[in-house]
Amino acid sequence: MPFVAATIKMPEDIRLILSRVARSKTLPARQVQRARIILLATDGFDNMYISKQVALGQDSVSKWRSRFIKKLPLLQEISEKDPAKLAEAVSSFLNDCPRPGQPPHYTDEQIIKILEIACRNPEELGYEVSHWSLNLLVDAVIKEGIVDSISAKTVSRFLKYGGNPPPSRPLLASFLRETFAEKVNEICTVYHEAGKNHEAGGHTISVDEMTGIQALEHKYPDKPVIPGKVACMEFEYIRHGTTSLIGFFDVATGRMEQPYLNPTRTEDDFVEALRALVETDPDASWTIVCDGLNTHKSESLVRFVAEQCGLTEDLGRKGKSGILKSLESRAEFLHQEEHRIRIVYTPKHCSWINQIEIWFGILTRRLLKRKSYRSVEELETSILRFIEQYNLMAKPFKWTYKGVPLAA
Repeated sequence: MPFVAATIKMPEDIRLILSRVARSKTLPARQVQRARIILLATDGFDNMYISKQVALGQDSVSKWRSRFIKKLPLLQEISEKDPAKLAEAVSSFLNDCPRPGQPPHYTDEQIIKILEIACRNPEELGYEVSHWSLNLLVDAVIKEGIVDSISAKTVSRFLKYGGNPPPSRPLLASFLRETFAEKVNEICTVYHEAGKNHEAGGHTISVDEMTGIQALEHKYPDKPVIPGKVACMEFEYIRHGTTSLIGFFDVATGRMEQPYLNPTRTEDDFVEALRALVETDPDASWTIVCDGLNTHKSESLVRFVAEQCGLTEDLGRKGKSGILKSLESRAEFLHQEEHRIRIVYTPKHCSWINQIEIWFGILTRRLLKRKSYRSVEELETSILRFIEQYNLMAKPFKWTYKGVPLAA
């Protein structure tokens, strides 16, 4: 007697959810495939036909047909008692069941500490090198007492999934996601409240440095546009040196305020530029959004903020004690909300969330990409003129990104 596949009779609300999953272009391919199997089964098709339609073996098709038949009474019960949870229940059913796997050798807390060490400057731990190697990182992790032993290959694996941990390590994934999300959400809140802050007399400023701007002179004149032909730009050029721009983009108005041009971008340069900005409104509150560059957490910056905020407390000694002890302690001090001048730092590798990067792109496309300069002085004059003209028509960027949802 030939085998006859089990018939499935499905309520309309469950079918509607499965139909949405089967048509989805964004959900995982396995969920879409399994939803199609179940829908085809309810239409009366046998496993052989479904197998060809979804490009999956007949045994797998039979397995998912049988699983759904067993699960259907529970889904119907959820549909009757709490329809709002039905979609979540169907999605959960279409996912793979968790598999036990081998127990981990290292705890989530140990992995987190290893990643924290990797994000620190090697010189802080007494290593006279510019950056970590795997073997050096292994040595530091063991010396710090985080683990008794670990291989370079294992450390490399932790670093690779540091930004996107595997689902088998929920605590680690939660830690990294929450830390990133908190910082991103804080910056988005600062941006969305910039208008209110401006109305109250405060300033919200996005800051960064555009370094190594080259004064390039085209070797031969460009050929202008003529009827029937596009403009032609000379590709050979002569170098005349470089300059750096420290930009202060006002989030609420869209203006570039107090641009600072200089060949260098040291911590003293940053403090000098920030001092000139603050002096334009010395009694106002200033919220500064910038990346975590060392010059944005410097001793000079801490002393400047303490001076401007009228703080007389002992700041300690750089590398020894107090607020000045380390980059972390200095950043914590500069980030305090009660200060009139407050620094808000973007997460690592997140320049996209710093609004001034958008403005730097505008400067590059509209001015620097095609213009020819015969000296650094000519380049700097051109940049300042561009900023002056841009500010006449400036308007704030429409920041639609609202941040990262935090897990409950």
